[in-house]
Amino acid sequence: MNFLRVLVVDDERPARTRLLTLLRKEPDVELTEARDGREAEQFVRSLKPDLMFLDIQMPGQDGFDVLRAIGPARMPVTIFVTAYDRYAIQAFEARALDYLLKPYSDERFESALDRARGLIRSRAANLVSDQLAALLEERRPNSPYIERIVLKTGGRVTFLETREIDWIEAAGPYVYLRTGAKRRLYRATLGQLEQRLDPRRFIRVHRSFMVNADRIHELQPRSHGDYILLLKDGAELTLSRVYRPQLEAWLRQSL
Repeated sequence: MNFLRVLVVDDERPARTRLLTLLRKEPDVELTEARDGREAEQFVRSLKPDLMFLDIQMPGQDGFDVLRAIGPARMPVTIFVTAYDRYAIQAFEARALDYLLKPYSDERFESALDRARGLIRSRAANLVSDQLAALLEERRPNSPYIERIVLKTGGRVTFLETREIDWIEAAGPYVYLRTGAKRRLYRATLGQLEQRLDPRRFIRVHRSFMVNADRIHELQPRSHGDYILLLKDGAELTLSRVYRPQLEAWLRQSL
């Protein structure tokens, strides 16, 4: 039997476990799992998998960063996995690349896996490489929005990638940039940052808060049209009814 070497990449254990459970039902699959983009990059280089299920939204190094780091020519056949990124989905569909939109059914998973098997058996990997290269070119940064923030503390200058920010809290003429357990002070108002950050990723949810939409885990309704935003790291923020339309516009549906 010719085994299919499959790499599953997702920073969230439940999502990773779901894919692994489905794949373990396949008799011809050899499995490896990666918990983040850096592990994924290492495994692709060392194990050379035939197929990769690659989560898009991961802290630090996301799915597109993995693609850039490895390069389209050395990437395995890839099925992208996403929960939020409608812009990525449009790009996948335009390039005939496969994806799973969370939450996905067993049947949708089987369809994606069967298509990937067909590509691998027909040795169409070069076609996939061309599709991935086109995807990267399409997503080449040409945006007016900032991608990193310069922080000056104690005579040192450091850089913070905006995609690493979980949420932002107003503090008068300053803001606190929240990344995991860290809180960094930055001289700018929340309104100023709102103009400089990509609205496809950062959403104003309250007069005092802006959130990285990729970090939203759950919405819990409160009174008077407000909601509690529960983030993936456990933080709880208020979504006020004044700013609710911004989140609805991002979701393209009403709450």
